[in-house]
Amino acid sequence: MRYLIFLLLFFNYLLANLSIFNDFREGSEWEKKVDKFLFSDEYIQYLLKDKDVTFGYYDKPTNIIVCYKKEKIVNVYDLNNKLKLKHQFKNILIGKNSGDKWREGDGKTPIGVYKLKYRLNDENLSDFYGPLAYPTNYPNLYDSYLGKSGHGIWIHGFPKNNPNRKFNTKGCIAIPNNELLNLSKMIDYRNAILIIDTDKLPTTNKNKIKIILKELFKWRFAWKYNDLETYLSFYDKKHFKKENRYRYRFFAYMKRKIFQKQKRKKLKFKNIQIIPYPSQNKDIYKISFYEIFKTKKHSFEGEKVLYIKLIDNKIKIFLEN
Repeated sequence: MRYLIFLLLFFNYLLANLSIFNDFREGSEWEKKVDKFLFSDEYIQYLLKDKDVTFGYYDKPTNIIVCYKKEKIVNVYDLNNKLKLKHQFKNILIGKNSGDKWREGDGKTPIGVYKLKYRLNDENLSDFYGPLAYPTNYPNLYDSYLGKSGHGIWIHGFPKNNPNRKFNTKGCIAIPNNELLNLSKMIDYRNAILIIDTDKLPTTNKNKIKIILKELFKWRFAWKYNDLETYLSFYDKKHFKKENRYRYRFFAYMKRKIFQKQKRKKLKFKNIQIIPYPSQNKDIYKISFYEIFKTKKHSFEGEKVLYIKLIDNKIKIFLEN
């Protein structure tokens, strides 16, 4: 039904822009005009119709796990257009020291947005971690950008020989064992987002998500059609880093050489996620999607991650993998 609605919407767009049919008949500009449609108001409104974007925009149904460190609770939400609280876990344990994690051994639980990398079951764990555990991807790309260090931040259980322990962790999130087993039944860890903050998560609204989606598709358009100046205008010249290796000046130099070749590209984005990021700086978002990129000689398929600032209704990319 969703695709039928989109086709009807797109057909109405074509009727309002009949010159496209001439282009199609003559074999020119058709694909380009379809790509332009992706950042039209009509298409963006279609994407956002009936969606709850309080915790961000997600193309696909998602489990959102939220840890509030001050209250020591974990909320689990289902997001399938509407945001639904499934369960609240109380009496959790976090790092013994307050504040955001910055250094190995500081005893703090990080603040940020993370993925659950895999699930460790009972037979693969020390009794200390309870019946199962989910290692996270801390430090993520943004953590490394900020200079944070450390590793081994997990969601796990309580020690089997001391299931009523009261002391805190070295930085992990520990959930009572029976509750942790309940959590495992509620989520698909491969399609779950973990958001950790002190007491109040950053939220967003449809107007901001609309701006970001339009800007994202405009950035894609400039990339696909080798419009270098427009493409580079989406980047934060002062603060940009590419995978924490090199800065804007070298990045722009390399892109200029690539764009000059005017290669024809196939470029698709799937499973887009736009998440407001817990940070002292407002309007920072993590954007991720599955990218399919192909030229005559090169191809890539995998996750693409951008960290952006929303400034004056424009996105500025300051970090990219």
